[in-house]
Amino acid sequence: MTTASPAGLGALFRPASIAFLGASERPNAPASRGLRNCLRHGFAGRLYPVNPKYGELFGVRCHASLAALPEVPDLAMIGLGAEMALDAVAACRDLGVKAVIVCSAGWEEQGLEGRQRAARLRELLRGSGLRLLGPNCLGAGNPAIGLCLGYNSSFESMRHERPGRIALVTQSGAMMGGLLLNGEDAGADVGMYAHVGNAMDISMEEVVEYALDDARIDVVALMIEGLREPARFVAAARRARALGKPLVVFKAGRSEQGREAVMSHTGALAGSDEIFAAVCREQGILRVDECEDLLPLAALLTAWKNKAPPGGGGLLVFTLSGGAASILADECAAAGVPVPRLSQATLARLRALLPDYVKADNPLDVGGAVFSDPELPREAMAVALADPAVDAVLWVGVGAPRDERSRLWLDQAIEVIEASDKPGALIPVSGHPQEAGFGRARASGIPVLRSLRAAATLIGHAREARRPGVAAVLPSGAVPALPRADGLLDEVQAKRILAELGIAVPASRVAADAQQVAECARVLGRPVVVKGLADGVTHKSELGLVALALATPQAAAQAARAMQQRAPQLRFKGFLVEAMAPRGVEVVLGIKRDPAFGPVLMFGLGGIAVELFRDVAFGTCPMSAEAAQALIARTRAASLLAGFRGAPAADVPALVQAITRLSQFAAQHAGRLAELDINPLTVLPAGQGVMALDAVMVLGARA
Repeated sequence: MTTASPAGLGALFRPASIAFLGASERPNAPASRGLRNCLRHGFAGRLYPVNPKYGELFGVRCHASLAALPEVPDLAMIGLGAEMALDAVAACRDLGVKAVIVCSAGWEEQGLEGRQRAARLRELLRGSGLRLLGPNCLGAGNPAIGLCLGYNSSFESMRHERPGRIALVTQSGAMMGGLLLNGEDAGADVGMYAHVGNAMDISMEEVVEYALDDARIDVVALMIEGLREPARFVAAARRARALGKPLVVFKAGRSEQGREAVMSHTGALAGSDEIFAAVCREQGILRVDECEDLLPLAALLTAWKNKAPPGGGGLLVFTLSGGAASILADECAAAGVPVPRLSQATLARLRALLPDYVKADNPLDVGGAVFSDPELPREAMAVALADPAVDAVLWVGVGAPRDERSRLWLDQAIEVIEASDKPGALIPVSGHPQEAGFGRARASGIPVLRSLRAAATLIGHAREARRPGVAAVLPSGAVPALPRADGLLDEVQAKRILAELGIAVPASRVAADAQQVAECARVLGRPVVVKGLADGVTHKSELGLVALALATPQAAAQAARAMQQRAPQLRFKGFLVEAMAPRGVEVVLGIKRDPAFGPVLMFGLGGIAVELFRDVAFGTCPMSAEAAQALIARTRAASLLAGFRGAPAADVPALVQAITRLSQFAAQHAGRLAELDINPLTVLPAGQGVMALDAVMVLGARA
């Protein structure tokens, strides 16, 4: 993968001249469509179709070869088959072309032959200054200069009338066309776009970096199938947040089936969805659950950029429908969007305006009163929007803007939002965002959203964009060393390391046989736990290798003998005898080395509950105390730790310290610590600390 600066992408997004290799009289051939689209959009530079069969194509002089062009073009769009594309790339490289787009399929995604062909293409690029988008690429565009090199049918209908402030980068070509066309129809206008295809050279992450450097871009929207440069992606997300340019993401491949589909389609590996979600939370990336919301959210953020940012107050829901008001109240609650009570002064002003049968409140439903006083919505909305508790407004229309009265009420809402420094959005209960009646709203940059649920969700994301960023945490403090040998560490070894790390473990002894178990129990002098230590066994309780609350040395010895009789097939190494730990809240702490993002910490309810309820949350390592507290708060375990139904509160500060220490340990041993599981970790009552009751650790060098 090339490491050239994103500045090298200027020839891709702002070329002065473009050659089209493979253009022909077939209007729907990729290079032909690219040429025709640039002509239709009034591309500001020079266009050179290349094909020895023609003297002219679509009114533009055609040239027999690259060498016959009057100048070396900045960019070449190569719409040829894979084998011919190799020759074309070599010719572009030798001539000094700065960038190429390779459209054809037939590379890594098509078996051994394709991988061999891809290796030849990489070799052509090696050591050259030529940049390549693709292969297997649907193109790129920059509406501000009339550049439109997308070539599926969606691009035939695009107008690019309003160059926007959104950059769209996708790993799906067909989806890019659909997203752009639907977004344009609904007012979500883009300022640049690219499909990275197989990302052999120019990666999605590099295009993001280029977009962040572009003063015309306010928001970057991504459709992701899998990350090839995770560290670069995280770095770009941090920079985006520092610049105040949100990243909005839709990621495919949530399910196992989805991940398999992604791999077969692009050859890119999709990582664990839970871990990707954790990265998004930590880095301030706004992730949408439906691809239909990707560009609408980006458009909402760009439209609201020059308004007072929401987040200090709540949402005013202004509607003519009581039913819509009720639905929105529920959807806003689910999306974490506050719908605040209005002040007494505002309510008094509204009561003076509204008929007696209309209740002044939020949601504010002016209902049938509009038929007796058509100007009432304008006045009531302006009064309510001025309330100090309100920081944004959602106007809910009832009639589609196709008749005079519905257009009047829509125009009133637009004028109130335009006059306010607070942001607003519109939603039609009937009609749809793309219809002509919303043209004035689109021209004014006021978002028109597609559904009640989508409106609440997107406004929730817009509020989330204001959340303060979490500073990157560096590993700190000395941590224990790891044994040199790779493989599974038994519980005794794992707990010894945890104790060195500062996480308490029960007092214990190791016994070679049942007779020594009795002696160990006598030394510990209180009820004990006996655990069988056998080669390769990690989950001892499932094999009957754990016995609890053994009150006498004789009972401990008998439990050890019973384990050997119950599992004669196991190779016993001995027995771990531990003092019974005091009771507390059982949680689980785990470390997994993710191939994309490195060590990740898992927290949740412990014991068998971790598998039964899957009440867990993830965060990347190392982790600050604030991040650890947020991790705990995302689980139901937080309620138990706080003291549920009269139970004493648990020692949460000690748990936070254990999480941060474990995360530092994992970060500093990222190259060798493959897995670590503490289940359960008992969180004792406040002031008494935590205790690791079981532990599994796996060591292995990173592949």
